[in-house]
Amino acid sequence: MSAPNLLIQVEPWDGSALLYAPLAAKTSQDPTNGQLLLILTITNNEPLPIRLMNVTVSFIGPPIVGPSVNEVTTDPGGSPVVKGLTIPAGQTGQWTLLEYWNDNILLPIPAPGAVTLSLFCETFSVPAEVSMPLAQYAGPAMGGYAFPAKTADLVRGEYWTGFSSGDYHRARAYDLKVYAYNGPSDGWQAFAAGADLAKNESFLAWDKPIYAIADGVVKHFCDTMPNNTPGQLPSSPAFNEGNHLYIQHGVDLVLYAHFKTGTLHPAVQSVGASVVEGQLLGRVGNSGRSFDPHLHISVLRTATLPPPEGPLRPLPFGNVYVLDINAVSTSVWPPDNDAPWNAVSAQCLPSVLSAIWPGDLRLGRKSPVDRMSTVIYMLAWFWLVIVGGLMLTPRGPYCVVCGPALSRGAGAVSVVLGALG
Repeated sequence: MSAPNLLIQVEPWDGSALLYAPLAAKTSQDPTNGQLLLILTITNNEPLPIRLMNVTVSFIGPPIVGPSVNEVTTDPGGSPVVKGLTIPAGQTGQWTLLEYWNDNILLPIPAPGAVTLSLFCETFSVPAEVSMPLAQYAGPAMGGYAFPAKTADLVRGEYWTGFSSGDYHRARAYDLKVYAYNGPSDGWQAFAAGADLAKNESFLAWDKPIYAIADGVVKHFCDTMPNNTPGQLPSSPAFNEGNHLYIQHGVDLVLYAHFKTGTLHPAVQSVGASVVEGQLLGRVGNSGRSFDPHLHISVLRTATLPPPEGPLRPLPFGNVYVLDINAVSTSVWPPDNDAPWNAVSAQCLPSVLSAIWPGDLRLGRKSPVDRMSTVIYMLAWFWLVIVGGLMLTPRGPYCVVCGPALSRGAGAVSVVLGALG
């Protein structure tokens, strides 16, 4: 049997290539990589329904990257999930490729130049396929967007945290929380040690200020939804986003979601209001479809409001430092550059849970090896420049074995080497 007659549209697509997100390395000593997260919109041109069962992603060109085979599952609004996606004849269905964080496709940078998607459908022995160029996402914000929080709002031992993932949000999204180290037995947690987890106030992110990541214009907002009890979801919230803002930052429409009730700044509570980068927007809450206090932030390339779905785009940041949470010192705060913090520029967050420091690092104390290297360097420089310079003088020191002429030549070479550092 031939392949099914399907029209396959894939996002994120910029008109010429499929886009993968550049991820920051989890430490300054690790390589950077890319992440591919796709939304497939599939139109069934067959006379009968089709059932999509598997999608294979194959990469074309160097470097060699093995194929990724993904089982198609759908959630009909409850559990358990259902294997396969049924699309009636003449209709369109949508499926998020790599819907769960542990199914991410991570790529080397640079990545292969093209990709083929093979869609295997029930009763069809041959898959429907589409091939397209693959390119790294650059983003409209040169150097990346500003981080939506500030170090000045953290207390001792706290860090903003997040990671890049494909998840149920069906868009490039971060759930940003605040973590602190609660001791060897509890490790890093989003709440204080021994706290009552039925209270929003127990979570470290609760009531933290949130700021605009760029200049923009408010397109939609809500500030009246109640805060949830942690661990519980409202049955039918007016907005899944809870108290929120949609702000148009150039071509990107950015969602800031789950604000604390009544904390949106008055200046942003009108459609068409202008915002500037770093402007206070509101405070972290737990409203809408949210289990605990955090900021959900994501990017859509769309002009439709409100947008339940839309073309997704990566959300790269700039001028922040990130570090795998497990590599963060629990005794040093604020952080210093002795640890392998990675400077982020126009990159998305790492693929592992990472501490995020949206400010400058302190200058750390150099290790004994570093200090000894500095002493040796200074002694060598002194010998090359000072002693070499003296050897050039008429009555300066010279090697009795080499003689004055050869010593002056060696002195000249020493001075030149010292001047070169």
